[in-house]
Amino acid sequence: MKYIQALWAIIASACLVACSNTPEPVQLDTVKEGKPALWKVTGTKAEQKGSAYLFGTIHILPKGVNWRTAAIEEAISDSDQLVIEVLGLEDTQNAAKIFAKLAISPNQPEIEKRIKPSLRDDLDAVIDKSNIPEFALNRMESWAAALSLASAQTNALGLDSSEGVEKKLVAQFGELKKPVEGLESIEQQLGYFDTLPESQQRDMLTSVVEEAADTKDSFEKLFNAWISGDTDEIVELSKGGILEDPKTREKLLISRNKDWSEQLDKKMQGPGISFVAVGAAHLVGPDAVQNMLETRGYKIEKIQ
Repeated sequence: MKYIQALWAIIASACLVACSNTPEPVQLDTVKEGKPALWKVTGTKAEQKGSAYLFGTIHILPKGVNWRTAAIEEAISDSDQLVIEVLGLEDTQNAAKIFAKLAISPNQPEIEKRIKPSLRDDLDAVIDKSNIPEFALNRMESWAAALSLASAQTNALGLDSSEGVEKKLVAQFGELKKPVEGLESIEQQLGYFDTLPESQQRDMLTSVVEEAADTKDSFEKLFNAWISGDTDEIVELSKGGILEDPKTREKLLISRNKDWSEQLDKKMQGPGISFVAVGAAHLVGPDAVQNMLETRGYKIEKIQ
């Protein structure tokens, strides 16, 4: 999965560094409604009293997309609580403080010195389009500079976290006076990047520059697979790129899925039903959360 695609499908906090000063969005070739994949999880052991719905999301969407279906609304109505990846992203000031605390470190080399010379002209073009001052990028660690530039590219497509599935679900569960819980904190999510070796952080920065021209096509492919519930295509899109490196895949995907499956298992030891909305890449392929729950004895049924 390409670096920017991975942000859309596995990291909810990626949107917190998006730049607000962007040009007119491009016209995307995406369908406006469909049936994203939805699973029902039920216990088969005496101690597994609860159940859950698992819903894969893309964290930032274009406007005017109707992803709601009768099956999703019925699952929401049936659920006692919402579980999302991370809480607190709606407090943008606090989220920005957390990002700055982790992202900015003294004595960083200039941003152009962190990629190979043959890509420096391309980097300049990406920075110019981002509206992010180069001096600000020079102060950031490499992962943070990569994330900031990728988020600016996302904004240029007209994608907005306010249109994201999680934000809509949080508002809906709030209206229903049902609790909302998170699987991770903002610090924890950004910490996965912050603790990557510098070589991998620079690979991320290189990917953002190299993929800049393909951002629109990459989003369209991922979005259309998601909205149509085509999990096999999402698996195909997950091959290569940022998740190809075994250590990066372990840190950004597999270890988190293991942690989430353990948290959800504990929740389902008690009565109640959770509606779980997490990035789509976490619910496809051999390392999917539902596969890990199945090994714990849960019955997994794809209901949409």
